[in-house]
Amino acid sequence: MKYTRLFLLALIACVVIPNAYSQKYKWTRYYMEVGALGGGSFYLGDVNTKLFNKTMATGGAFLKYKFNGHWEAKLQSTSGMAGIGDVGGKDVKTFFADAALIAEFNFFNFAAMSLEPFAANISPYIFAGLGVSYFNDNVAPIVPMGLGVKWHFAKRWNLGAYWSFQKTLWNDNFDLVDNPLNLPKSMWNNNDWYSTAALYISFDFWEICPSCRDGRPDYFYQGY
Repeated sequence: MKYTRLFLLALIACVVIPNAYSQKYKWTRYYMEVGALGGGSFYLGDVNTKLFNKTMATGGAFLKYKFNGHWEAKLQSTSGMAGIGDVGGKDVKTFFADAALIAEFNFFNFAAMSLEPFAANISPYIFAGLGVSYFNDNVAPIVPMGLGVKWHFAKRWNLGAYWSFQKTLWNDNFDLVDNPLNLPKSMWNNNDWYSTAALYISFDFWEICPSCRDGRPDYFYQGY
């Protein structure tokens, strides 16, 4: 019985290990990624100072270009509602729609060919960018920034979660309370931020070197 078990284990190893090895070193990186996201947004400023207070639904989509396993750039658009709180005896909420160009940095070599150093299918990341947001009949520049984690769970599919803060510039009217302290108008001199916590799913396309094996063109192997 002992030798039977050892034989079965050896047989399983002979089947599983080569298959895992071949998958591990297969070239499956892609230049582009498209995804959809959903979550909730809330506001921080003169009326509210509590995280996640009056969170309301948010959705969006993005298109991403991958320079390598660490650096990515994406164009993202989100829209939704953010609860404000009591303003003049009324419970106020704000609709917003924004678009931003965002740079992401992965701490690990995310979704890279496994031969590459520090290749990983899970990675924390940080991001920052510039964009524009529409709210309360205003259009204002924003600076989005935040952090998240992503998981490359299949050949072309990714899951992720992130938490972002959007700082509004030259505008203090996200909460319909414009400059209550009468501060001099400037780029940063207001208290309005809105924040989003979201999950996303994305699909990779435009494969890098689709006819490659182990990251090398097929002609490399000719003559072997």
